[in-house]
Amino acid sequence: MPSISEILANEDFGQVVSTLCVDTIEYREPREYYREYHGERRRRKTSVGWREPKRLEVYSDTLVDKNGEPVRLPDKIVDVARIVTNFPKKEVRTSVAFLFGGQMTITGADQNDGFQEFKRVWERRLKMQSVLKSFARKVLSESKAALVFYPYTSKGLDGKLITELKVKTLSVPRNENTFSEFYPHFDDNDDMDAFIHRYQVNSNGMIRNSCTIWMADKIITAIDEMGGWVIKEVPNLFGKIPVVYAEVFQPEWDEVAFLMDAREMRISRMVDTNDYYGDPMLKTFDVADLPTKDTVGKELSFTSKVHPETQQLYHGDAEYLTWNGSQPSVDKELEETKCELFSGTSTPDLSFDNLKGIGNLSGVARKFMLMDATIKASENMETFGPVVQRCVSVVLAGICNITNIKHRPQLVNNLIDVEFGSILPEDLAETLQTLSVANGGKPINAQRTVTAHSPLTEDLDEEMKLMEEEEDTAAQRNNMIGLTMGYGE
Repeated sequence: MPSISEILANEDFGQVVSTLCVDTIEYREPREYYREYHGERRRRKTSVGWREPKRLEVYSDTLVDKNGEPVRLPDKIVDVARIVTNFPKKEVRTSVAFLFGGQMTITGADQNDGFQEFKRVWERRLKMQSVLKSFARKVLSESKAALVFYPYTSKGLDGKLITELKVKTLSVPRNENTFSEFYPHFDDNDDMDAFIHRYQVNSNGMIRNSCTIWMADKIITAIDEMGGWVIKEVPNLFGKIPVVYAEVFQPEWDEVAFLMDAREMRISRMVDTNDYYGDPMLKTFDVADLPTKDTVGKELSFTSKVHPETQQLYHGDAEYLTWNGSQPSVDKELEETKCELFSGTSTPDLSFDNLKGIGNLSGVARKFMLMDATIKASENMETFGPVVQRCVSVVLAGICNITNIKHRPQLVNNLIDVEFGSILPEDLAETLQTLSVANGGKPINAQRTVTAHSPLTEDLDEEMKLMEEEEDTAAQRNNMIGLTMGYGE
């Protein structure tokens, strides 16, 4: 694989762009994945989106041909149901929640002013937990995405110019008419030495092809004008490529895609059946006086007749035409396919109907129930763990070299780590009971510690003072009672 310097040595910049715009995974279709994630079902021929309308033969009730047969009229086209479930979104959302939905913790080897500045930028300015969750959804649903960090200068409340870091996500554009592609380039050590974003811009009233190439030392921006590429180079103030890229081989739900197709197809056919038989037809035997739709106090009457041979009185009857299909087998199929969808993707079904049946299970039992999802989250962290580390590195470079250089000495060698806790709820009562038993039934926390964690505590020192006063008052009252009863004699 040629290095980025070798590629840029080519004087034909159009060839440079073509060489860099090569996907790392062959035959990847991010746009198709995006469509399926948002409800379209046309990526596979087995998908419900390919259901054809029904063509019904229609014959005249009054016209006949020369043979006395009813004349065939133009066929009637009846559309069919195409029911789409939200399983791709549900599966991706759950996976992301297990990755980045828990408590975010930022630690540093040195809790100095530089560390506090990093926390401010990471949490308040960039809101990185939300950014990472959105980024993970893009990657798991579209198979790839990128985060681009850049400096932005604006006026503060005092009128002075302030330079802050911002971040944007590169993914499949919502508008299908918007052209946007992005590709990483790796050296022989599998380190990213360049990143290219190809897009279109409006230049002098004309739509032109454009691209941006990020490298560690410089950023190249080029526009394909009529006379050729107009190239502009600027130094990269970060000192490293300010782009974080991640990819997966396929969308999160792709392993069960055909099972999803079968389930959606079955549901769609069931809907068609219900539509057809939902309003049953009335079948009558013998002549009946049928009431109209507008008749109030409807009555269905039949003429009584006497059988000529038996002289017995008889009359007509009526009944509804009902469908006696194999609904139990359909229900069983839908239940089984639903279970296989969640099981095949290691996704817990966290619907209300499932959760209400858990009851008073212990915290350990609940964790075992969700062990499959936890294992998958651990595997996904093989992709997103380096993403978090890379984001930390880029943000540190932005602070040290662009936005707040004075903190560089405090941040250069400061080991900063960002972790995300489990999204699973903790059973605090169970934990406290276990600790109490382990401590021989003695208190495991000081009163001040317990009071500090009470949601009703507004001012800890004031609360402790009130508690001491209450204890003193109670002690004095007990002493007075003791003296009154003669205990003090």
